[in-house]
Amino acid sequence: MNRNKIRKRAYKILLALVVIVMIVFLFFPVVAMLTVSIKPANEVFSRPVRWMPSEPVWENYIEVFKKMDILVGFKNSIIVAIGSIITILLIGIPAAYAMSKLDYWFKGIIYYLVLVSQMFAPIIVIIPLYQQMNNWGLIDNHISLVLMNVTFNLAFIVLMLKSSFDNVPVEVLESAKIDGCGRFQALIRISLPIASMGIAVAIIFAFTRTWNEFLFAFTFTSSTSNKTIIVKLYEILKNNPAIGIPWHLVMAGATIATTPLVILFISIRKYITGDVTKGAIK
Repeated sequence: MNRNKIRKRAYKILLALVVIVMIVFLFFPVVAMLTVSIKPANEVFSRPVRWMPSEPVWENYIEVFKKMDILVGFKNSIIVAIGSIITILLIGIPAAYAMSKLDYWFKGIIYYLVLVSQMFAPIIVIIPLYQQMNNWGLIDNHISLVLMNVTFNLAFIVLMLKSSFDNVPVEVLESAKIDGCGRFQALIRISLPIASMGIAVAIIFAFTRTWNEFLFAFTFTSSTSNKTIIVKLYEILKNNPAIGIPWHLVMAGATIATTPLVILFISIRKYITGDVTKGAIK
């Protein structure tokens, strides 16, 4: 008995240490970003290393706010992100539901085609896509960014949502069918509430990918009024090589650019924990 208690206690201690180490590794970049963002320029690479500034320089945020043109960048990023997410969900939810719950002879072919589409990196088609967008008159336009985000994120979102719809019990759908629900009504009233956790995760994934997307935003936009927050953050790096990269401003800009992701995660955390789906199945 004593040995078992000692083993259990040792296991709990080891597990706690592993969790602590993981938390340190996960939060170290965040803490470093926050501390560097309030350091004066001469303390960023000081020796010995100072983890906290001698005196917080909140003016870094004011300066980067002016250099990045934050409000314009936020507006453009929000327009692109919301447009991309709405389009992805409008296409992805029915597609994932069809792949999960409907039966048709080419279902397996479509599944593997969607899976294979994830093998191609966007950068290998950036030139023909630029030419196509230019032919359509969509260069320096939010629509081109929405189209690119939908194109390169939709397949993964469909696969993600399919796994969520796979967890919807067939018995519940059959009961809804007996009660007179059609397929569309079953999707809206039964499947979506049960799969809300997966949909919330898909929204976070899609928002993160579209908010942080740089390749197309940098390539397809040229005017200052249409650049997203990530492109404006990159522009801080364009400075005189003799001066060096102003990392204190870069970290301040990164902190500002990360804030919407944190707010979104906090806003829909109850869907991720499954609180809204409790009692969906009786």
